[in-house]
Amino acid sequence: MPSYPQSSLAPEYLPELLRPAIEKYRDEAQEGRRLPAELLDHLRANGAFRLNTPRELGGFELPLATTTALIERLARIDGPTAWIVWNLNAGFTAAFLDEASVDRIWADGPDPMIAHSSQPGFLVPSDDGFRLSGEWKLVSGADSAQWLGLLGIVLDGGQPRMTETGPDWRFCLVPRSAVTVRDTWHTTGMRGTNSNTVIAQDVQVAADMMVASDTKARIDRQLFRLPLTNQITSGGAAVVLGIARAAIDEMAELTRTKLGPDGMPIAQQPRIQAAFGRAGAQVDAASALLLSKLGRLDAAAASGRPATEAERGAVRGAYSHAGETARAVLTSMYELGGSTALYESSRLGTLFHDGHAAAQHAILSAANYEPAGRTVIGIPSGDPTL
Repeated sequence: MPSYPQSSLAPEYLPELLRPAIEKYRDEAQEGRRLPAELLDHLRANGAFRLNTPRELGGFELPLATTTALIERLARIDGPTAWIVWNLNAGFTAAFLDEASVDRIWADGPDPMIAHSSQPGFLVPSDDGFRLSGEWKLVSGADSAQWLGLLGIVLDGGQPRMTETGPDWRFCLVPRSAVTVRDTWHTTGMRGTNSNTVIAQDVQVAADMMVASDTKARIDRQLFRLPLTNQITSGGAAVVLGIARAAIDEMAELTRTKLGPDGMPIAQQPRIQAAFGRAGAQVDAASALLLSKLGRLDAAAASGRPATEAERGAVRGAYSHAGETARAVLTSMYELGGSTALYESSRLGTLFHDGHAAAQHAILSAANYEPAGRTVIGIPSGDPTL
């Protein structure tokens, strides 16, 4: 397995270090519907795609709550950039793959960009592994990535093969050159994420280039004892909360110059002040809930015990709460902005569209309160992805 030195930069300084470049290319990403190559190179050079990579490969190997808080701070600068940083941070897979597979993916350096998708395709067993086929929509960073992490469900006689916990699924690592990327990302929000459609047709995947839901990590340390689903999903909630904070920041700046009917800055109006007090409390509470529940998973992994279903359910509920909170805060700030938010040049309007687009992710849906609620009641969640 290759060995790379760790970055000398402490990861908590990354958001402010990256801020000038992110702000420089933010509008260009919006227009081009992808992060410019110059920004991606800057992110890679500073280790933004090493957050959950093993230390042996030069990674930061951060606890899940720490990574989530960092992504929220990045999203306060720019939501699409933070989303790409989240979706291309799949270095954790190195802890589950064998050394030969790690050699292949990390051969060219410590920063391979691996875009992942949690939508399922299908795997058919073959003599030398599996054949992967399917269509994965909304694969953020698909064209920028060198590798893709695609979920596949194993078929047996044309039907999903079942295990004790549900369908037999595998997280498959395939090179970008093995798939087709269709340009489908024409949206009103999160335009810079290049979230196009990936198509695979009978792509050969060796058994040692996939991670199953029950695979034990080859590297037995805290981060790699966490459920795979949480490794993949936690960033979305962080992004929407960061965008909501950015909308509060933008609107706060606007209140100091936007005048009311009395000719005074609207910052002097009690209703405006109350709206900011409410919005700030809402985002702070949602962020604290998310980080505390992820922190429970980190603590369980640190002690060497599996997280309970109730602990995992609480995380799922925190995701939905983050999405719900972000939508409410973004709508509140947009309403306060009045006609100013309508213009293409309005940063507040962009944040409104970005935040609502990001909150459409299935993992942030209110439907996820249902399995979370079952764990609160004390009955089985019935959700094998929990």
